[in-house]
Amino acid sequence: MQQITIIRQIVILVILALVGFISGKKKHLPENSGVVLSKFVVKVTLPSLIFTTLTGYDFSKQEIIDGCIVYICGLVFILFSFVIAKLISDRLKIDDAQKSIYKMLSTFGNIAYMGFPLLESLYGNRGLIYAIFFQLANDTLLWTLGIYLVNRQNTKSWRDNIKHLFNINTLAFAIGIVAIAVNFQELTRRFGLLGTVYKMVFDALNPLGKSTTYISMIFIGLILSKATFRSVSDIFKKYSIFIFSFVKLLVIPVVAYIVLQFAGRNLDPLVLNVIVLQLAMPAGTIVSALTAEYNSDYQYATEGVFISTVLSVITLPLLLFILK
Repeated sequence: MQQITIIRQIVILVILALVGFISGKKKHLPENSGVVLSKFVVKVTLPSLIFTTLTGYDFSKQEIIDGCIVYICGLVFILFSFVIAKLISDRLKIDDAQKSIYKMLSTFGNIAYMGFPLLESLYGNRGLIYAIFFQLANDTLLWTLGIYLVNRQNTKSWRDNIKHLFNINTLAFAIGIVAIAVNFQELTRRFGLLGTVYKMVFDALNPLGKSTTYISMIFIGLILSKATFRSVSDIFKKYSIFIFSFVKLLVIPVVAYIVLQFAGRNLDPLVLNVIVLQLAMPAGTIVSALTAEYNSDYQYATEGVFISTVLSVITLPLLLFILK
């Protein structure tokens, strides 16, 4: 029965992505709709989701500890993914720019746009909360290591790029952490006026945050609709993309699962599942955006996002079966 529920949730997400894909192909939306939707998610709905999830949940001490474990494990396994990607890319016959993109595709997954909707649908608010902690680990490395990779042959300042670490999403996360530290839910119950004001803010932002799922998947569909392939045979010539997809979607998550099973025997199964599934997400759409901004090989990045996303429809149910 659980497998049917899992497949149902994935199918729902795929249908939403198809809506975006068809809208992009049929040009039902303006040319820059993908950019607009992306900015709306990143600057409006996603911070709303993070804020309402963290401030509206009664955390136990153990859940706070588990969140920190997710963050640390996220850093460790994302860096592990990078090391494996470097070892493989050094042996592939691709140019230096593509090697950097290969490492980014292998290292940074679609953990917000695809991971958040999937984990929330499978595990509810607790799953989403741990997913947010994983996102913080991902963003820490994305705007440091990731920027270094894409910016190696570019003149943009490292100092300017590091500023990306401080954005409205990290602000929402910081507010959430403060709310957890001061037991904000208890304060809203104790002080009536505070509770009333918070409820109005929560009721306004909560549905806005929940729309992240729908807009994110439509955005992914729009991005995929822009991927251009000269021919079907040309896709299969991109063997490096299939190699990274296999390692990213299956090898790294399975290795993480085995390590956590043995090293973290007292680990909450939900924490383990969130870590493994976040690592199993396809390449992040942010990689395409960054390569375009830094005048790198945008086509290669977009093809990597496209192929890994399509393959994840097969690999994610397989991993969920293993986790069950």
